[in-house]
Amino acid sequence: MTTQSIHPPPGTWNARNLLTVLEVAEWARVHPKTVYRWIRDGKLEAIQFGPRTFRVPEDAIGKFLNKNGYGKSADVHKSTGREQS
Repeated sequence: MTTQSIHPPPGTWNARNLLTVLEVAEWARVHPKTVYRWIRDGKLEAIQFGPRTFRVPEDAIGKFLNKNGYGKSADVHKSTGREQS
């Protein structure tokens, strides 16, 4: 009997590119309730696995940032991460 590894087709989700709400909150340095609010308000794409279980695709973070204007007009200082005046 030969076992065959099954790879998902390109463009489908797998566990490596789905983030938990807590991971997104830690990355964005916000409270997890803020991430849930972004999801509820439709600002951040998420996949719901259960009544209280969400996963956020990695590429949704970039879409969220672009949609909300981050990185477009602000000149962020690389060493401090703060906007320059």
